[in-house]
Amino acid sequence: MKRYIFSPILWLSLTTVSHAQETIDTNEDINKDVESLAPLQVTASKTATSTNDSASAVSVVTREDIKNKPNTLLPDLLRQESGVYIQQTTPGQATPIIRGLKGSQNVHLVDGMRLNTAFFRNAPNQYLALVDSFMTSQIEVVRGPASVLYGGDALGGVVNVLTHTPEFFTSEWDLNGQIYTSWDSADEKWISHAGIDFGNNKIASTLGISYQDIGQRTTGSGQTIPFTAYTSRSINNKWVFNTSDSSHWVFDIQYTHQPSTQRVDNLVAGFGESEPESSVFEFRPNERLFSHLKYTTANPTKWYDMANFHMAYQKITDNRFSQPLSGERTDTEQNNSELLSIQADWNKAIFDNSLLVYGFDTYLDTISSARQRVLADGTDVPRDSRFPDQSKMQQIAIYANWHQYVNDHEFTIGSRFSDYDIDLNSPQVAADQLSLNDLTWHASWLYKINEADRIFANIGRGFRPPNIFDLGQVGERPSNRFNVINPNLEPETVLSFDLGYKHAGNGWQAEIVAFVSTYQDVIASVETGEFTDDGLSIVQSQNINEVDIYGIESELNYYFDNGGHLFANLTYTRGTEETDEGEGAADRIPPAFGVIGYQQDLNTQWNIRSQVRFASTQDRLSARDLRDARINPFGTGGFVVYDTHFTWRPGISSQVRLGVENIFDKKYREHASGLDAPGRNYHVSLYYDF
Repeated sequence: MKRYIFSPILWLSLTTVSHAQETIDTNEDINKDVESLAPLQVTASKTATSTNDSASAVSVVTREDIKNKPNTLLPDLLRQESGVYIQQTTPGQATPIIRGLKGSQNVHLVDGMRLNTAFFRNAPNQYLALVDSFMTSQIEVVRGPASVLYGGDALGGVVNVLTHTPEFFTSEWDLNGQIYTSWDSADEKWISHAGIDFGNNKIASTLGISYQDIGQRTTGSGQTIPFTAYTSRSINNKWVFNTSDSSHWVFDIQYTHQPSTQRVDNLVAGFGESEPESSVFEFRPNERLFSHLKYTTANPTKWYDMANFHMAYQKITDNRFSQPLSGERTDTEQNNSELLSIQADWNKAIFDNSLLVYGFDTYLDTISSARQRVLADGTDVPRDSRFPDQSKMQQIAIYANWHQYVNDHEFTIGSRFSDYDIDLNSPQVAADQLSLNDLTWHASWLYKINEADRIFANIGRGFRPPNIFDLGQVGERPSNRFNVINPNLEPETVLSFDLGYKHAGNGWQAEIVAFVSTYQDVIASVETGEFTDDGLSIVQSQNINEVDIYGIESELNYYFDNGGHLFANLTYTRGTEETDEGEGAADRIPPAFGVIGYQQDLNTQWNIRSQVRFASTQDRLSARDLRDARINPFGTGGFVVYDTHFTWRPGISSQVRLGVENIFDKKYREHASGLDAPGRNYHVSLYYDF
């Protein structure tokens, strides 16, 4: 029986209103080429759009891409993507940096619902790694501010993880699935996943289970890094109920649990340190529970042609256990975010040449936090919690985005009004309640030069309110720092402009984008000049001066008639910060980085893929970078790394992948990461579909 894999993107593509079809080329041969080179995505405009016909800079990691990438943590799947740099503080965690911004300055979504919480750091954090990469059908990255459609935090961009959704096309019950296992030598890594789909054209379900067992990491110098071993397990279950040919319900639940992940940079002496900060530092446990109910209808009314309604609940647990080198005490803490989100979006074709996308969203995030200290003699010492216990952050917003089509031009203008109420619930602060609101806007232009070529431009204003991490965090920070509360922060804002060119057709795809962004009131951790009784430097989140970030993102894919595929991308970013002392470097700006490679089908069963990953030296460091024990004060060295993989497909349902990564055993570190990258790695993996 023929089987189809369904995704929300395909559902939208089948129901896109007639005016949107005018933006797709009518030449059948070119269309077929464009569809294979520029996949559909939905994140940039909340409508199904070819990446070539989107006025935004968009990167898409497809299911086929996922099968041919290193797959430990979900952020690993974004490595080698144009405009996305991955920072890893410790194993089990990783963060994408988009246009120089990271953490809470980017919005992270799962099936369109917020992953960002009120205790998301505006710095590298571990939370995207709590999404199981094996349930992913596609990842879409919108590079550039997207506050109109996605609200506060969407300053640098949006990462939207679309999870696998099953669909069957007949009334007969059917069953299929997948088994995956892999082994990697450099991290002593075993990964296993099993998934099963069952159902018919009325009701369908998928169930997936993943398990990871990661060992000690060996670097390019032959050094074995301690404290890198951890395990992780995930389970997900999704149900689809097709109530008619044009409407359906989806319910899913996801759970990931990391029992104990050690913070390597706290346990191994970093740059400028003569000894590590702790003898024990564990995230114990980190976990994420997520449930989501969605209803989609494409039954037109006078108000909409298509509508989506969502309700989601997410609980992230960030518990910790630590002990200093002296062994004089033990600290434990429990931190939880419970996020309830409701949102709806509609689209409506107006006449034959315009489209209105509009909606609302609201969420309430409640933070629970407690901390305990026990001295070596068993004495309990009262401690303030890391975050104010039972603090809350609530948002409600409305937005509208208007698309106007004039001949070969598409003009888009949109705006969002957001209202935030934050209750710190802090006994340390008299005025512990804040109310903020903001109006963000966006305008774009896309010109269709011909069937394959586009030029586009965007200008927009983004907004990020200070969250509970910014406003109310108390306690130790890495690099021997101690954070104190600052309830008087102002929101961060950005004004951004980009201009780009896209091509998809005639056997090749390319994109080049230049951007410049100006950030005001950027929130950063600043030394106060005071010290705790233990000698820790007291720091506080403060609004610093203006930060300007600009750069170029480029990529190329060329497909030869003989089955060869040449691929390459290059990203350059530069950031400057205006301070009272003058102009200096901005924080954690990635070096120039990219990849160039070639894939060749050797015959119907075998292909080979070889690539070179590279990054330049980054020695433009801010004052905060120089104090960061993860960053060499002389700069992070550049690197060139070679990988080669062979893929054997003995049948339509199976694939074996064999490879060597970092062939020449290069010792290197990705900028601002807390540990060196793996050395020479031998990889074996098996996919089997049934």
